[in-house]
Amino acid sequence: MRILTGIFVFYIKLIIPTLAISVALETLRWSITDHFSIGSVGSMYIFFALLFHFYTYEINRPNEYVFYHNMGLSKIALWVSTIIISVLIGLLMILYE
Repeated sequence: MRILTGIFVFYIKLIIPTLAISVALETLRWSITDHFSIGSVGSMYIFFALLFHFYTYEINRPNEYVFYHNMGLSKIALWVSTIIISVLIGLLMILYE
């Protein structure tokens, strides 16, 4: 249970900026093309989740991995969880359309 809590705390820092940027870019595209696509938001979400993970935890706060390591989560486990959760959320948006 501690590991799932650690993954939740880790991913919650990524979900808000990732979703905000994805929706903002799709809104910008919507203003140009007059077509809003949840599937497109899902595709951008997958890409930006990985980008924000890299920026937040590799460049901006690399020492924060120690906190998650103390919870039993390795750096690889956090990357794999980011990929899996992002792909699942992105695919749900893509399939919703």
